[in-house]
Amino acid sequence: MFKLLRFYSIASFVAVLATALLIALFYRQVAIQGIMQLAERSNLALARTALNSVRPVLVDYLNSVAEAGMVNVSHRPPPELAAAIHSLMNESSVVRIKIYNQHGVVAFSTKTAQIGIDQRNNPGFISAINGRVANILVYRDTFNSYDDVTEEDNLMQTYIPIRANATDPVQGVFEIYTDVNNLVRQNERTGFIIVAGALLILTALYVALLLVVRRAHNIIKSQHQTIRERTETLEILSAHMLKSEESNKKKIAIELHEGLAQTLSAVKLNLESNRQKINGDDTLGKSMAAIIPALRSAIEDVRTIATELRPSSIDDLGLLPTINSLCQNFQQHHPGLQIQQDISLQEKDIPPPLKVILYRIIVLALDDIALNTDSDRIQISLMRDRNTLMLLIDDTPQASPDMATTVTGIDPDPESRFSKMLELTTLSGGRFAAARPAAGRIVLRATWNS
Repeated sequence: MFKLLRFYSIASFVAVLATALLIALFYRQVAIQGIMQLAERSNLALARTALNSVRPVLVDYLNSVAEAGMVNVSHRPPPELAAAIHSLMNESSVVRIKIYNQHGVVAFSTKTAQIGIDQRNNPGFISAINGRVANILVYRDTFNSYDDVTEEDNLMQTYIPIRANATDPVQGVFEIYTDVNNLVRQNERTGFIIVAGALLILTALYVALLLVVRRAHNIIKSQHQTIRERTETLEILSAHMLKSEESNKKKIAIELHEGLAQTLSAVKLNLESNRQKINGDDTLGKSMAAIIPALRSAIEDVRTIATELRPSSIDDLGLLPTINSLCQNFQQHHPGLQIQQDISLQEKDIPPPLKVILYRIIVLALDDIALNTDSDRIQISLMRDRNTLMLLIDDTPQASPDMATTVTGIDPDPESRFSKMLELTTLSGGRFAAARPAAGRIVLRATWNS
């Protein structure tokens, strides 16, 4: 049985965790974009404020170090520029400043060791030297794809082109590093609160839905129990009805065979014994001569009906001899049909209630095959596989030119053609199936678990 409650609890728990993770990732991306926009605006404002006050001095300084060979560690910027940079770093969140000449060489850095380093391949420098502002947010312990170094703090890098005025060409690049630790911490705190809140809401929803599913599971379980009980009751009633029907047939068969047939036989014998006494009366003798064959035919019909209702040989001899006798009689009436028996069990292996059911299914199958198919061989297999009793009836059609097409699948109309076999098998607690492995061929399978 499908474990609805267990499946839902596990699947929904995984879904809640996945949803919380997606919310956290989504918020992180949105927050990073917000931090970048805010830090970019702040950096641009700080850098432009600083550049406006020292632009002439800065341009003269860049002209003095325009060539790559003019820059070295001992090179010092003008005092006015150094004072402006010092004031900018003390009064704001700026933690580092770099100035590049137009060849990409670091002409000034708050980290003295970086002065003179060639960074002409730095993407941020390339972007700024071409007149475009470049920004990148560097999280702690993440790789800086612009400077190829690992940063220790959360920083916002901004590369700003330096011009004497708006119409002049770019003479250098001003790089400013801003500390965004506060923004990042606030972002992480807000993200934690959002994720925690989302988890609480999703957990509450999970619990509520789990209660609903549990209630639904209990209702379904109760309904299944009711259906199971009703099915068991129907199976008991069906078995009782089948048993009662067979009992009535047996009773009628005995009455026909032992009662009416015996009475008719006695009348026939009496007429035959008195026939010699009244041979003198030709008219009466002729009448009796016509009555005796009619009585003989009536006796045979009564015995045939009794056998069809309930063969006495099943109770007297057993099912296997009865099947053998049935196949012999059937072949006598259908000379073109050969019946092969493959019975790999003994009489004691067949449950007594199933004996008459098996017999009736075989009779119905033989009559159906003889009437509806062009077969020259019928194979009847009766076997047991562990706790399963199986009856298999397979017919093979006569070879003909139009038999080349193979059709596989269930018989198109099993309810109408094999309805009685299906009914007998189902009412006796078994399973019935009819298939067409090939064109013109029928395979009937009935199984019972015991």
